[in-house]
Amino acid sequence: MAHINQEIPREQWASYLAGITKKDATQWVRVESIDAESGDQPLADRLPLVDITLETKGSDSGAVQIIVGREDGRITHRILEPDLLIAEVDSQSGALECLEIGERGGKTLIFFERPTEAEEVSARF
Repeated sequence: MAHINQEIPREQWASYLAGITKKDATQWVRVESIDAESGDQPLADRLPLVDITLETKGSDSGAVQIIVGREDGRITHRILEPDLLIAEVDSQSGALECLEIGERGGKTLIFFERPTEAEEVSARF
């Protein structure tokens, strides 16, 4: 399966991330944080995407916030000083497969997966 990496220009981050939340809300994600000091740190595995946004106001302006999980438990991960946004898409379907958010000294990877039908049903409860 061939992939295409697309760097998203900074001025498009807010609208691009808002589009992911709308379009890919039925997808599940795996979130990993990678940096030189601590290596690869899994943050969430196969959880529904709740929201991904770029803060545009206040002291956190410019930060990216990722929220995953269910009603009974959510995980929030914040990237305070993002400097790069790269979308890896399937060249055939155009589906987003991975979003890389670069930050000084590391990056956060968000992998997108379609849940099975049984998982979709159980996620609603």
